[in-house]
Amino acid sequence: MDSHRRRFLLDCDQRGLCPAVAAAGARPVVLASLPGGLYDDAWALAGEEMLRETKKGLPQGAEVCAALPAGGFWMEPYGELPFAQGAAHYAAAAKKAAAWGADSVLIQRARTLLQARAGVLGAREAGLPVYVMLEITGEGEGLGGGGDILAAFITLQELGVAALGLCSPVTGVILEALEEVAPCCRVPLMAVTRDLTGELPVPETRALFASRTARLAALGADWQGILEAGAPEVEAAVAALLEAPVPAIRRVDYRGEEEIWAAGEKQVFYLDGGIEFSDPILCQSDMADEIIQLEHQGEEAICVQPETADDGYNISLNNANLTMLPVVFLSDDEEALDNALFYYNGRAMVDSRSLIPEERLEEIAGRYGAVVV
Repeated sequence: MDSHRRRFLLDCDQRGLCPAVAAAGARPVVLASLPGGLYDDAWALAGEEMLRETKKGLPQGAEVCAALPAGGFWMEPYGELPFAQGAAHYAAAAKKAAAWGADSVLIQRARTLLQARAGVLGAREAGLPVYVMLEITGEGEGLGGGGDILAAFITLQELGVAALGLCSPVTGVILEALEEVAPCCRVPLMAVTRDLTGELPVPETRALFASRTARLAALGADWQGILEAGAPEVEAAVAALLEAPVPAIRRVDYRGEEEIWAAGEKQVFYLDGGIEFSDPILCQSDMADEIIQLEHQGEEAICVQPETADDGYNISLNNANLTMLPVVFLSDDEEALDNALFYYNGRAMVDSRSLIPEERLEEIAGRYGAVVV
């Protein structure tokens, strides 16, 4: 990561503004918006040309970010594509982008945690910094495709993303969500909007975007962008971003030993070190009835016992059921545990009673941001 604490994201049509952004003291990040869909050979031909076109004439110091659309395919249990295959598509696309000269990868407009996780787990194999932009809906109360914003932030941060942010055409929608996630954010926080001002006079749009940028920066958004905006608006926004003081945000350490933050797709679970787990249940293709029974019994957490590598796929099929209680995995098989954590759509816990050596247990858990308890 370079020394620029503040960055400004530009779309390909805005790349001529790189010198102005750099002169103001922020680093320009130019998004090469690659095609959607499955990342096959036809995609590769179009993607390479798009990235080559984006890089034309960029000044030294501008970052080229390969933006991979998150909504090109639907994965199980909500669609037909297996989750592992979706992650593999992102891995292949990110590796191609790296070979084409991209400096970073953005999982763009992820509307669900499932999309974002597949993108991160796949794209990080390319060895480039991976950013995630979550699309939010309504008044900023949730992700565009359903799911809790804070739960997504907690889960994705622990997967090693280099920056994490929110996008919406309406700035006000982002503000409320930023208030919730900023205290917990341990990576650069992004906020990206669009220019919807229509035919307003330039002085008014400059003042408007400067004001919006300052409000977002006050909530910790050090990386910003206004897609489709013209030079006057971008220049005013960048100036406001650089002039904004460092916000005094009271940070929350959710990784402390006394309190455990686990997360599912729909909520964050705030737990203490004395949490008790259910008796282990075997990992099967349909665990709905057992999960519902454990919920009705008032269990604090569901303990799932994967025994083979194939059991991880069963977790994928049950992710829609594993949303009301936190999940802890107990396994004596390294590959079984690794696959279960790969497929679980959230931030899980790992039972320390496993017979896997402690160092390996911590290593496997850390790969997926899980907590050993």
